[in-house]
Amino acid sequence: MGRTKSQYILTRRHKQTIQGKNKLRSSSWWEQEVKGKKPLAVCKRCHAVYFDEHWHTSSKLYEAYKGKPGVREELCPEDTWIKAGFHGIVNYEGEVLLKNLTDLEFKADVIRQARNIGARALKRDPEDQIIKIEDRGETVRLTTTENQLAVSIGKQISQAYKGGKLEIKWSREDAPARVIWSAPKSKIKR
Repeated sequence: MGRTKSQYILTRRHKQTIQGKNKLRSSSWWEQEVKGKKPLAVCKRCHAVYFDEHWHTSSKLYEAYKGKPGVREELCPEDTWIKAGFHGIVNYEGEVLLKNLTDLEFKADVIRQARNIGARALKRDPEDQIIKIEDRGETVRLTTTENQLAVSIGKQISQAYKGGKLEIKWSREDAPARVIWSAPKSKIKR
C-alpha cells in the first residue's frame, strides 16, 4: 500500500531530524504550539485580540485580556486604516452604492441590513469592516476595508430584496470593487 504525500513528507522530515540534517525541528514539530512574534494585544475599537500571529474577534477574549499586565492596548491594522481614512490619508477596497432609495422606511431597512452583514463579517474576521456609511439622498454609499465584503453586501441585499438590479465592477488590480444595487421599482415612491 502506498503512502500519501503528507505521510511521505512527515516521514522524510522525521528521518532528517533523526539524522541531524534538520536540527531546528523536533520529531513532534506538528504538536508544538504556534506562538506569535509579538506579545498579546487588544484592539480598543473593535475588541479584537492579537495572538498566534494574527487578530481574532472575540469579546470574551477581549474581556479576559483587557487591562492585564503584559497585554498591549492598540488599534488593529484595519482600525488604524479606518482612522486614517477619516482624515483622507487612506482609501478603501470596496464601495457599495445603494440607489433609488426614495422610501425612507425601506431605506432604513436596507441600511440596517447592510450594517448587520458588516457586523457578521466583523465577528468572523476583524479585517472585514464597513468604514463609512454616507446618506446622499436617494443613494447610500458604503465603503469597506475588503472588496469581498462589498460584494457580499451587494449580493445579500440583492437576494433579500428581489427585483433590484445588481452590478459588480472589479478594477484591474482587484481593489477597489464597486458594487451598484438599484432598488426594485415596486419600492420606489413617486
